[in-house]
Amino acid sequence: MEIVKENIVTVTPENFQKEVLDCDKPVLVTFYANWDQPCRMQQPALDSIADKHAEIKVCKLDVEEYPAFAQQYGIMMIPTTIAFKDGKKMKRATGLRLEPVLLNMVK
Repeated sequence: MEIVKENIVTVTPENFQKEVLDCDKPVLVTFYANWDQPCRMQQPALDSIADKHAEIKVCKLDVEEYPAFAQQYGIMMIPTTIAFKDGKKMKRATGLRLEPVLLNMVK
């Protein structure tokens, strides 16, 4: 069983509109899979951002559980992180990214 900290929101196709697109602050969404090593290595950076930056919403979407939804966002490799602001995709980073890079995506 994976452990998701309560300040990281697990998103699904059902709540994506509400949690990400309708959010009034910048949102980082990481498309991931539990078995993927780079995804697991990126987790501490996501935890740190969620802990230290209340002005940024951090979300995760499991591509194994929702492959068709991930495909709608053109996810070909994991982890892929997309920054959203005002319901629009702003920046995208594929592969393992460190905290400063992820933070820079929403600045």
